[in-house]
Amino acid sequence: RARALLQQLPPQDCDERYCPDLAEEERRQLRAFSARRRREALGQGLACPVPGPCHGCPCKKCGRRLNKGDPGISASRLGDQFWHPSCFSCHFCHQPLVDLIYFQQDGRIYCGRHHAELFRPRCASCDQLIFMEECIEAEGRRWHLEHFCCLECDVPLRGQRYVMKSGRPCCRDCFESLFAEPCQACGDPIGADSEEATHQGLHWHARAACFCCSLCRKPLRGQPLTSRHGRL
Repeated sequence: RARALLQQLPPQDCDERYCPDLAEEERRQLRAFSARRRREALGQGLACPVPGPCHGCPCKKCGRRLNKGDPGISASRLGDQFWHPSCFSCHFCHQPLVDLIYFQQDGRIYCGRHHAELFRPRCASCDQLIFMEECIEAEGRRWHLEHFCCLECDVPLRGQRYVMKSGRPCCRDCFESLFAEPCQACGDPIGADSEEATHQGLHWHARAACFCCSLCRKPLRGQPLTSRHGRL
């Protein structure tokens, strides 16, 4: 439960004490953002039997009928709506809402994390919301400018060339020394700028000198081929 609560209600989304590196303007924006969400969107569902006036009404999420006396969840911010207990979940991640705590937006309920992300991007490195005017976006994720660094050596990568490794940026030097696959032909690492050919889990530079028949040296890129003991 505690882990799910931290995931759904990140404390750094509402309390500046969890964000020690924020500039004063960012702190001001976080305070205002948090206060507005509490005022306009935050609520806690109520578990109760479905009352008589709601007999036969559809579950807000799945649309299946709810009868008088059935276990249900109501949410005061959304009026006379009811959910099956198993349906009271975040519209985005579909996880059941811990302690029935929800945030509403446009008639839908969200966990705190995904409600906040409707309005602010989240840094893929520190997991805090981004209140700066600028941020870095790569591979569908966003970073604070100062947090877009190599996953291995922490060198800043803003304006630099990089390679994504498991969803995180890696500088070219670290990638080639730690992660680049060795070519089966020449033995050199296949760098980020090199075209690569693969066959049965093995790797080659795609250039003709490497990806070629081991007997006649005919280039094999785009050609039918077979392999034996790692040789083409």
